[in-house]
Amino acid sequence: LREKVAFVSGGRDKRGGPILTFPARTNHDRIKQEDLSRLVTFLSTVPSEDVRARGFTVVVDMRGSKWDSVKPVLRTLQESFSTNIHTALLIKPDTFWQKHKTNLGSAKFSFETSLVSVEGLSRLIDPSQLTADLGGSLEYDHVEWTELRLGLEEFSGAAMQLLAQLEQLEAGLSRIPEPKDVDEARKLLEEHNRLRNTIATAPVDSLDREGKSLLQRMRGGGGTWLSGGADFQSVAPKVSSLLDRLQASRTHLLQSWSDKKLHLDQGLQLHLFEQDATKMSEWIAHSKELFMQSVTEVGQNHQHAVDLQTQHQHFTANCMNGSVNVDSVVTVAARLAEAGHYGAERIAMVSSQLQEDWKSLTATLEERSNTLAMATGFHQGAEQFVLRVEGWVKTCSEGVLPTATAELEAATKKHQELNEEISANYTQVSESGKALMEVLQRNATSEPDESAAKPDFTAATHTIMGVLHQVMQGHHEVEGAWQHRKLRLHQRLQLCVFQQDVKQVLDWVEQHGEVFLNKHTGVGKSLHRARALQKRHDDFQQVAQNTYTNAEKLLEAADQLAQSGECEEEEIYQAARDLELRMQAFIQRVEQRKLLLDLAVSFYTHTKEVTRTAMETLTGGLGFSNPDPQEAAMSVIREGEDLILQLRPQGSSVAHVESVLQQLEESHAQLEELFHQKKIRLDIYLQFRILQQCTLEVTGEMDAWKQDLQKQSQDFSADKLTSPRLAETNPEQHMERRLAMNNMIYEVIQQGHDLQQYITEVQASGIELSEVEGSLSSQVEELQRLLQDKQKELQQIADHAHTYLEQNLQLRHLQSQVKQVLGWISEGEMKLSSCMLNSSCLSEAEQLQREHEFSLNALIFLLGINLLFLHRSGHYDPDAVRACAQTVALHWQTLMLRIEDRLKLVNASAAFYRTSQQVCGVLESLEQEYRREEDWCAGGERQPEQLVPFINKHMEQKEAFLKACTLARRNAEVFLKYIHRNMTGVTEVTGHSRVPEQQVKGILSELLQRENRVLHFWTLKKRRLDQCQQYLMFQNHAQQALEWLQQSGDHYLATHTSPGATVAETQELLNQHREFCISAKHTQEKVHLLIQLAESMLAKGHTHRTELRRCVSAVDKRYRDFTVRMGQYRHLLEAALGSSSQDNKDLELELIPNSLSDSDPEVNLSDPSHQVSDEKRRSARKKEYIMAELLQTERVYVRDLQECIETYLWEMTSGSEDIPPGLTNKEDVVFGNIQDIYEFHNSIFLKELENYEQLPEDVGHCFVTWADKFHMYVTYCRNKPDSSLLIQQHGVGFFEEVQRRHGLANSISSALIKPVQRITKYQLLLKELLACCEEGKGEIKEGLDVMLSVPKRANDAMHVSMLEGLEEGLEVQGELLLQDTFLVWEPKSLIRKGRDRHLFLFELSLIFSKEIKDSSGRTKYLYKSRLRTSELGVTEHIEGDPCKFALWVGRTPTSDNKTVLKASSLELKQEWVRSIRQVIQERRGHLRGALREPIPLPKTPNPTLGRQRSITRRSVQQQSAHRTTASDVCRWH
Repeated sequence: LREKVAFVSGGRDKRGGPILTFPARTNHDRIKQEDLSRLVTFLSTVPSEDVRARGFTVVVDMRGSKWDSVKPVLRTLQESFSTNIHTALLIKPDTFWQKHKTNLGSAKFSFETSLVSVEGLSRLIDPSQLTADLGGSLEYDHVEWTELRLGLEEFSGAAMQLLAQLEQLEAGLSRIPEPKDVDEARKLLEEHNRLRNTIATAPVDSLDREGKSLLQRMRGGGGTWLSGGADFQSVAPKVSSLLDRLQASRTHLLQSWSDKKLHLDQGLQLHLFEQDATKMSEWIAHSKELFMQSVTEVGQNHQHAVDLQTQHQHFTANCMNGSVNVDSVVTVAARLAEAGHYGAERIAMVSSQLQEDWKSLTATLEERSNTLAMATGFHQGAEQFVLRVEGWVKTCSEGVLPTATAELEAATKKHQELNEEISANYTQVSESGKALMEVLQRNATSEPDESAAKPDFTAATHTIMGVLHQVMQGHHEVEGAWQHRKLRLHQRLQLCVFQQDVKQVLDWVEQHGEVFLNKHTGVGKSLHRARALQKRHDDFQQVAQNTYTNAEKLLEAADQLAQSGECEEEEIYQAARDLELRMQAFIQRVEQRKLLLDLAVSFYTHTKEVTRTAMETLTGGLGFSNPDPQEAAMSVIREGEDLILQLRPQGSSVAHVESVLQQLEESHAQLEELFHQKKIRLDIYLQFRILQQCTLEVTGEMDAWKQDLQKQSQDFSADKLTSPRLAETNPEQHMERRLAMNNMIYEVIQQGHDLQQYITEVQASGIELSEVEGSLSSQVEELQRLLQDKQKELQQIADHAHTYLEQNLQLRHLQSQVKQVLGWISEGEMKLSSCMLNSSCLSEAEQLQREHEFSLNALIFLLGINLLFLHRSGHYDPDAVRACAQTVALHWQTLMLRIEDRLKLVNASAAFYRTSQQVCGVLESLEQEYRREEDWCAGGERQPEQLVPFINKHMEQKEAFLKACTLARRNAEVFLKYIHRNMTGVTEVTGHSRVPEQQVKGILSELLQRENRVLHFWTLKKRRLDQCQQYLMFQNHAQQALEWLQQSGDHYLATHTSPGATVAETQELLNQHREFCISAKHTQEKVHLLIQLAESMLAKGHTHRTELRRCVSAVDKRYRDFTVRMGQYRHLLEAALGSSSQDNKDLELELIPNSLSDSDPEVNLSDPSHQVSDEKRRSARKKEYIMAELLQTERVYVRDLQECIETYLWEMTSGSEDIPPGLTNKEDVVFGNIQDIYEFHNSIFLKELENYEQLPEDVGHCFVTWADKFHMYVTYCRNKPDSSLLIQQHGVGFFEEVQRRHGLANSISSALIKPVQRITKYQLLLKELLACCEEGKGEIKEGLDVMLSVPKRANDAMHVSMLEGLEEGLEVQGELLLQDTFLVWEPKSLIRKGRDRHLFLFELSLIFSKEIKDSSGRTKYLYKSRLRTSELGVTEHIEGDPCKFALWVGRTPTSDNKTVLKASSLELKQEWVRSIRQVIQERRGHLRGALREPIPLPKTPNPTLGRQRSITRRSVQQQSAHRTTASDVCRWH
């Protein structure tokens, strides 16, 4: 720097960039390169950062210098400074030759160089920015610049060091620990005060003066040229900043010291306070411990309790004296808290704890006082109660019981008052004892302090319980005596009452009851008198009921009195028995009198009724009120006889009853004859009226049924199949009703025959009939003829209705079957919709395959037979039959389509799990195999050709397991596709439905990890195999060289040991020696090459490095010995000839280092004999170049994406006010999913590509592995037109400003087009790699197909997004296969003219749409029609135009159902026809597999039914489910 090898004067070029000058000198080449590099690096830091970013302009003055001396300068600039150089200006040297060499040599550097003259330099750089030695006017003093610059560096270093020390001191302040006690707090305060002196001695002021002096010099305080130096002016703010930081650091450090000093002072106060509080807490604890020693005693008796109470009062008075000290400590805590102490919460907690301890002590003392007061009262009351027990017992035992009732009541009242007195005293003592027990138990179970032991009140409790037990025994004794006397009083009183009540009951029976029964013994001579006597007896019974009740109560009381033992038991029982016998006899007499009166009333009543009936019969009439008067008369006679038997013992009313019976017997004999004749006439009339009634009922039933049959006929003719009457009627019911009607008619006719025969028999017996009774026979015959006529008419109508009912029943049965089938179909659809269970393993997938069957085929077959029978039998409603068939067919076809998708899902799941399981197993076994260390060289005994099969097999294994992994991923893609398709339409997706998808992704992730590990270990094994092959080949050639030296070389030297005898012989030997050297040249080259190969193999870490070194050493030693002996023999010959000896090193071996070798070690190792063709070498190099370019461009691509996101996207989302309103919240439209693309490439794809850096022929597998990720480019490309339009309308100026502000090379349009360009770059590189690869072409071809499909998928997605008007969602149509524009002739169009239509071919349907333009000019597709692929047929060739083909629906193509399409080219037509046929075959194959039996449909003009019939009439075969496994691919394992 002091020698002015280079300097930065502060000048600027026209761009504003700094100028680095190398003045003219001749010794540039003698300066060490590292010194020059450090000088350039230092000078590059002199300008400010924004100036450096523009790039340096380097001026090299070559006047008086040579190119060789300047070349090291430029090389140094390129190696350590090339990125910061904008241009290098070389002032032309003096001589022409140096100018020419400079011109040629400077062109090889990476930065721009130019040869200029001094005059030309002023045109490129303003002279005011150049120093005087370069023809400029810029003032510059290198010595002063160097001195000031070194001063700045020293100041900056000292300032930064002092700042670090201050920061260290401040950090030390923050690390001062909290004191643990008073002594430690005082020690920390002393150390803190010493730290204040250290801060005060810091040299901040001296550095401040030095910095201000430097600032004054840079700002022109001395009037020098430095005041105008831009570089120094840019440094001045930094110096000022350092000065400010020094002052601020010292100020902040002093403030921190003061804050810490205050903290330490408060810490000392805190520990002093805690020390006092601890002493008081210990005093309280000690007092409480003394108190707890006697707290469990409550006294054995009253006097002991009084003594304990006196002692406790003295102890409490002594403890209360300590409250003054507690208040003092609490007051100190309050003052510290008011002063803002940092430990206020801690102080408050200690103060609160002290107060709680004091309150606990005082509360415990007060509770003890209350307990002792209760104990004193309890003992006093208990002792008094025990003393009075003896007197109370004596009072209850004395005295004789009185006999009078009044005296007994007075004694009972006095006895009750004594009991109340005893209970009051006992309750008072027991309650006081229980209260004292509760207090003791509460004290025993309360939570004591942690430091205090839990008090034991067991002894006190036992004492109190003993006193209570004594009191309880006394109370029991008094209670027993009192209860005994009370019982005796009550029993004596009850005996007196019982005797009085018995006397009252017996008196009533004698004086009233027996008198009434003796007075009334007759039953009366008429019905009126008998009822009066009966009523009088009922009233007497009601009065006597009270006496019955009293007697029952007295009998119950007698049992109680007898069991009490107070009275004589025999006396009580005797009185009770007399009462019971007397009452039973009386009740029996009353009941007998009651029965006699009831019988008399019944007899007089029936006698009156029989007499009235007889009089009515004698006076005439055709009917009887009594259906059997003779039986009634006999019954009355029997009643009279019974009444006479009961009256005879008493003798009253017997004669009157006998006279009444005699009159009844006479009337009965007169009635018998008249009754018989009238009974026959009435029977004839009755049977005739019954016949008339039955005839009317039967004719009514016949008329009603006739109306019903006529109504049914009208319903049939009007096709009212839903009529309730028809719905409730079936042929069986019709036949049952018909049979019942015939039976009814037959029974009525037979009844008429029976009546006619009966009339004839009556007339023959001599009984005369009236004229009216004689005409009944003819009336019966008329009724029979009427029934027969109506029966014939009804029969015809019933036959006709029966036929219609049978057909209606068949139709309803068919509809029921249809409904059942539709129900099963709906069940299947619901099962498919709501129970979309996906398998999570191979066993579940296989189980789903076995269970995926529907048992509808038999019912469908039966339904088809019924449809065919009804159609052929001439059903009255064939349209309904056809409607049933059409309904079933449509629903069945819909279900089959869904079953097909479900079946595909099940098969895809089984294929995926089976493939992944097999592939993972194979990869695991391969990984274990590749991990094993093997020596394929067999100790060097094998030949290189023997390793070729191992290498070929190893290569085949790689290709096979990569294909297997690719197959597993494709099966996973198919599985996931069908999972998403089956989930479409499901209203609610549960957490369970997402499990298989997550599991598949987890399996794929595991598969990728296993694949990468296997590929890694495969590469290591391949390297070991190659190294073994190289070593064997190297060993063979080394052995060949050694054999030549041993056989030819040694033989030659052994036979040529001396010169010839003459000069001519010697010359001949010399010529032979030269010829032999020429032949030995080949061996020299081979040894030379072997040594180079050994060097390269050792440099790469060869496995057989020890054997290689040993072999090379042997060859080198042997060959060097051979060359030395050859040289000695040549010198001998030349000396004999007398010629001058020259050093001939033709055969001398020079070991060439690996770094200087221009050969390709890999090629040489593979074929040291140079038999590898140049074409293969070029191909290998080209693969490496392509792979290197792929990696390099990928890194640049990732960097460009990152730059776009961190600049353009960041500016748009940073919330800046400069964002145009049209771009607000539109970053998703402008940038699309570019962040997702960046994350994928940066985190995944770039790393994956780097794994294939040494395996370029396998890089295609990387593209296949991550093929699904490239779908994000489809989304990006679909959004790109909207993004470009939005930027063009609203964002051009905004993004240009962002580009200028950040100095970006790529505009927003260039940045956003890079993802699209990257896809085409992938395609180009893969095509080049495919052209030069012999191995792995399949993987590269598949990777290329993936990249070629991305633009197609993007184009398809853009077109599908423009489709509008489709009612169903696109997701239910399946995967989009093709889309293009055709000229279409529709079959039902009135004008046969071709129309432009855009067609979309999905898996499930072919959609026709019309291209239109909206108001903004954007293209849209309007939905027109759709054809299901399962119903589709195709005709490839149309006469007259090779680009035409036809699509049709139905069994055969006709003009009514054929749609003609014309493609734009023959290739397009062939592609569409091939794809449509493939889709048709796949769809119909699954339909045939699901619907094994056809549904025969009746003929109908409906084209839809015709198409369905064409499907069902074809031969249907079951196709086996497609099962894709990896067994074939992994067979090599």
